[in-house]
Amino acid sequence: MSGKRIPYGYQLKDGIIEADEETGQMVQEIFETYSRGIPVARLKDHIQGLKLHRTKISDILRDIRYLGDENIPKIIEKDLFEAVQQRRKERLKEIGKEKSYLYHKDTFMLGDKIKCGECGSDYHCYKHGSTQIWDCSRRLVKGRVTCRNQRIQEEQIINLLTKVIKKLKKQPALIRKVTIESRKNNSRIKAVEREIEMMKNSQNYAVDDLLRLIYKKASLQYELSDDGSVEYYTKKIEKLIQQRKNEETTEPDTDLLDAIIKNIVIYQDGRVQFILKNGAIVEEKEGERYE
Repeated sequence: MSGKRIPYGYQLKDGIIEADEETGQMVQEIFETYSRGIPVARLKDHIQGLKLHRTKISDILRDIRYLGDENIPKIIEKDLFEAVQQRRKERLKEIGKEKSYLYHKDTFMLGDKIKCGECGSDYHCYKHGSTQIWDCSRRLVKGRVTCRNQRIQEEQIINLLTKVIKKLKKQPALIRKVTIESRKNNSRIKAVEREIEMMKNSQNYAVDDLLRLIYKKASLQYELSDDGSVEYYTKKIEKLIQQRKNEETTEPDTDLLDAIIKNIVIYQDGRVQFILKNGAIVEEKEGERYE
């Protein structure tokens, strides 16, 4: 689990991930209540003390890590997890969003790295025939188009990534082009800011939910402050690129991707920004767009 956030419902104790009694029970109640046909938007009416945002609840309901593995204990039984996934599919069909999304950060090489440069949301992956397409997760919300950013084939992103690796090998100075502005433009902060604005413009919202988002934004800004990690990651990336300098880049290197790329940001005008873990940005532009 190194470098990854501990899922809601767990805690880290003496270097070991274990189920948290209080939040782990909350995860169990979320799964059980949703499986009985209660929609995400109404779970708070049926679960005492539930204060999580609906987006977080949706993430929990599809997180396969709750089934447990050698690194993390099981919270949800397989039968319940599968029943919830079936219920989610039925719900998507009910609201006209029956596309079979394949997205999960532990399943795909590009994982949860792809972000929308227009609204700040995550990109999700679905299958169109034999082609994997990445699309903004907020393109459709309750049947309405809320983001018009481009769709892009996974193959296109991988080809651009290969170009970026080649560019870094030939121009290692690009690794050190780090600016404060690039770090502030983190898409996670944009997403939180958008949620705050949407909540403020809404007539009905809980003050606690607004305060939670404000605290989350402050926490993200703190994470992005320079604590010495910029220089650390700069040296690490330079070393990894140097080690692979004489290797021909013909296909994506998964280990290298995880080690140096923090986010891949998609823009409507065709730009694709590869944000390195030290904050440096290498930009490419894809040619033929997928419609």
